[in-house]
Amino acid sequence: MTTQTPQKMEFQAEVKQLLNLVIHSLYSHKEIFLRELISNSSDAIDKARFESLTSIELLGDDATFKIRISADKDAGILRISDNGIGMTREELIQNIGTIASSGTKKFLEQLSGDQKKDMSLIGQFGVGFYSVFMVADKVVLTTKRLGADAPAMRWESSGDGSYTLEEADKLGRGTELEIHLKEDEKEFLDDWKIQSIVRKYSEYIAYPIALTDKDGKEEVLNAKPPLWRRSKSDITKEQYHEFYKHIAHDEEDPLAYSHNQVEGAVEYTSLLYIPAKAPFDLYQPERKHGLSLYVKRVFIMNDCKELLPTYLRFVRGIVDSEDLPLNVSRELLQKNAVIQKIHQATTKKVLNLLETLAREDAEKYAAFWKEFGTVIKEGFHMNWENLDELKRLVRFESSKLAADHYQSLQDYVVGMKDGQKDIYYITAESRKSAEGSPHLEVFRKKDIEVLYLVDPIDEWMIQSLSDFDGKKLVNAAKGDLDLGDLSKDEKKHQKEAQSEYKKFMKDFEEKMSDTLKEVRVTTRLAESPCCLVSGEEELGANLERILKMTNQKVKESKRTLELNPDHPIIKKLHDIYEAEPANPKLPDWYRVLVDQALLAEGSPIPEPASYVSKVNGFLAEMLGK
Repeated sequence: MTTQTPQKMEFQAEVKQLLNLVIHSLYSHKEIFLRELISNSSDAIDKARFESLTSIELLGDDATFKIRISADKDAGILRISDNGIGMTREELIQNIGTIASSGTKKFLEQLSGDQKKDMSLIGQFGVGFYSVFMVADKVVLTTKRLGADAPAMRWESSGDGSYTLEEADKLGRGTELEIHLKEDEKEFLDDWKIQSIVRKYSEYIAYPIALTDKDGKEEVLNAKPPLWRRSKSDITKEQYHEFYKHIAHDEEDPLAYSHNQVEGAVEYTSLLYIPAKAPFDLYQPERKHGLSLYVKRVFIMNDCKELLPTYLRFVRGIVDSEDLPLNVSRELLQKNAVIQKIHQATTKKVLNLLETLAREDAEKYAAFWKEFGTVIKEGFHMNWENLDELKRLVRFESSKLAADHYQSLQDYVVGMKDGQKDIYYITAESRKSAEGSPHLEVFRKKDIEVLYLVDPIDEWMIQSLSDFDGKKLVNAAKGDLDLGDLSKDEKKHQKEAQSEYKKFMKDFEEKMSDTLKEVRVTTRLAESPCCLVSGEEELGANLERILKMTNQKVKESKRTLELNPDHPIIKKLHDIYEAEPANPKLPDWYRVLVDQALLAEGSPIPEPASYVSKVNGFLAEMLGK
């Protein structure tokens, strides 16, 4: 019997804030406290099982893992215990008293005020333990760490901002919770209530959950085999969805799932889910991701990154292998041939699942694309062997669709005009910038669809997306535009204008040689006097802007200025040049046109003050000042 005086300690400020929210305002379904505590027990057993793979003697005579629940109606106490890994004194303080492991601070930052959405964050951040204070006046936790010489510890709190710690008498490993229920929460002591909650939320826990009745008899509430081990014909859609919510700590149904039982050279089962919403940390480098790995139903690890490529990091689910050794380590996984085969197969399965979703439910796929499209695009540089699948999955905004609607390459090809040979796109900072680009004037005039690539990653993705279905993808703002049969008349006019404007363009080119590589007439303009274009192999203006924003060095390159020979400004300048080739105002006019072309594409001009001065001078002259 220990006689040590309990040590009183304070929760960290963020934990106090969380406790106040949980107790008074967060949950609408208080029953989920039991789901969270059972989930914690399951995680603790997972860790104990994993440690025992290399040191089976650690388990001693208690090698059968189990979660136990019992209700003492007379005392008003609900007990939950497990023979998992347990905690030392330091781990207790770290996991419950501070934000070090729980992620409490990030959790609080994500709260939106929407009760349902906020509730779904609990499991994601591992702060579900605190939900017990919705129903409890006091919680007593007794725990002993697997394989540790340290004594068992007793933790107690009323959720009022402090807790006590003292040594305890506990022989076996694991954790036991005594939940002293509030007077108006005694319904959670009823066997039928406990049974219904466990079967609703925790049926798929891999370890037996046993309810002990008043006579001491145990009833296992989740006696079925793990869901992924059952025949697909025996599983309902609702059961698949509930299992997803259990493993993903998500309140929403998944968009799609795929259950696969593979036999042959490699034998394994996989259950893969596509979430409806992206996690808040999807783009954070330190984010844990990956599928849960089991070997012959034995849990090995969560977040097994080796089972899927990084660009599919949003996929949730499990893989249960028959061929891997139980003592497989992270280092072995990286070189294991079985893992590599599973990786290839699960990647294909996910891509096929997404393609099926896109084909059968365009609305759901559009919702998926808004959440995860940018991540999928990463695959173009990571997953060359699946480029064809990725090309069918990728979506873009388009000149033919309203904002926030997306076009597939397949649908673009189906809608191509007679005589159109290429797929056209433009990269830009935003849809608005793309729509206002002078490079698209001829496309609007001829009613040719142009894809808008307005996501920064598009600049890198398009380097691996050069063609689709035998059609070349062409940047509308690069190179010498050729619309084939669609621009026969324009090409004829361009040839005539090229001859007529030859001397004028040479003068323009010479006077702007510090900025321009070439000046030529174009067929791509209908309303603007001129525009700047890059060469096929050169950096575009949008990519240059992105690189400069990230403080990367960009080699300055000269670009080509294309003139609209039918525009009144170009005609007038040509006439001025013809009448007086040495006119001293021509260089200023040339410079203003180049600056305006830069502004029209969203690029900065090198000398804004000089540009304003020149424009003001022209305005004053025009107004007779």
